[in-house]
Amino acid sequence: MSEYRRKDLDLSTRIAIGIEMLLPAEVRGWGRASELADKYGISRALLYRFKDRVQAALEEALKPKAVGRPAEEKFLRVDRDTVRKAIAVMPVLTGSVRNIQIGLELLFGVHRSVGYISQTLQAAGEAAKAHNEGVRVPLPVLGEADEIFAGRQPCLTVVDGRSFLALNLAAAESRDATHWGLTFLDLDARGVVFQDVAADGARGIRAGLQEADLAVPLRPDLFHLLRDGKKLESRLEKAGYKAIGMAEKAIRAEREASQPTRRRGRPLKVDLTAEEAIEQETQAIATYEHFSWLLAEVRQALEPITKFHRLQDPHQARQTSEVAIELLQTLPGERIADFVRYLQNHLDELLAPLRWLHETLTPWCQNLPPDLLAWILAAWQNGIRSLETIPPQWQRTATAIWDALALFHRSSSLAESLHSWLRPYLSIHRGTPDWLLPLLQLFWNHHVFSRGKRAGSSPLQLAGVKEAHSLAGAFDALFAVPASA
Repeated sequence: MSEYRRKDLDLSTRIAIGIEMLLPAEVRGWGRASELADKYGISRALLYRFKDRVQAALEEALKPKAVGRPAEEKFLRVDRDTVRKAIAVMPVLTGSVRNIQIGLELLFGVHRSVGYISQTLQAAGEAAKAHNEGVRVPLPVLGEADEIFAGRQPCLTVVDGRSFLALNLAAAESRDATHWGLTFLDLDARGVVFQDVAADGARGIRAGLQEADLAVPLRPDLFHLLRDGKKLESRLEKAGYKAIGMAEKAIRAEREASQPTRRRGRPLKVDLTAEEAIEQETQAIATYEHFSWLLAEVRQALEPITKFHRLQDPHQARQTSEVAIELLQTLPGERIADFVRYLQNHLDELLAPLRWLHETLTPWCQNLPPDLLAWILAAWQNGIRSLETIPPQWQRTATAIWDALALFHRSSSLAESLHSWLRPYLSIHRGTPDWLLPLLQLFWNHHVFSRGKRAGSSPLQLAGVKEAHSLAGAFDALFAVPASA
């Protein structure tokens, strides 16, 4: 234990001197300070320091405190061993209430009841929901709407296709037109301005957008269309390899049957003759090759920029798509027929973004040299938005072209990606507690992307929200005491 330099001036003596010095001069007697200084062999300045320290200690001990039992205060030393222990503990914990209880005990040596943890999560969820609803997005939103299920309960998701901002992440009783319509109206009331909305074939989203009457164009999801086309292409490829194997087996069986001596073992059994198997093989290979070629042609026709770095002409894109659809109709198979019907029913909607882009950029491209336009479009395709290589008189035109291309939207792939991130959390909790989705939305919107084209920014920053909280600041704000309290 530390000791004073002057052993005769122990703690009790210093307290007594300080208390006496607190008395007014007329009470303790004039000249008493000099007497104490001579008695203990110290300066008068030290006497007054004793007085100030005793006064500060008494004020701290006697000042008004919060009503109730004082909170238990413990201090945690965060050293290398503590950090290593946290790294080892966090991966084995899930987000359940019981595991939160275990984590508190392992990391902080603190025990809290299940009820206390549940109440804290409920309060945090309500604060997170209020914070999420208070976010105002200043830029037009490229909406992506989709649904994910936790058991039988749908979660309605709306994401900004430009910034990856989660605009709506809430459980609903149903995914019908009424609930989707209310969702879009709520977002409109919060100041969200939709440039368009991309969605898959869900009827509730389409009907809900119509009932909301927001005059927002609905784009059929090209992501799902291409995914279904690639699945069908893979299926046809497997069928082709299967037909090749069957043809080889039939030819081998026919050759063995014509040999004078039979080989050992069971004879090969096939249901087709070699001629029939070869015919099926030829048809399967031709079907796969033609479907693969025509799918690529449709995909290329729907691109905003051609392979020669020119803007896609909507009229030419329609002609190419219609010819490809007519040729696809000649291919055998019910799955191909269903795919063709989907293309026919949604061709106008698939071409609508191209028409909008063409109408928007035509005034800008009228006098633009073709080579310079190709350079501007190639720069966009390669993720380059640098005006240094553009002549000064065309820099405003280049900026307008790039801004229009940034608004070209026809996919809900980001909503699908967000659902892939959500799925493990929904599986852990076997449903959607009231606090879960608001906290997940808060975390997602404030976290900073660590890689990719959005690296170094959070969704809120990319959406143009100024003075957005950091991730740590957002969670600190959940438990901030209001000024009125």
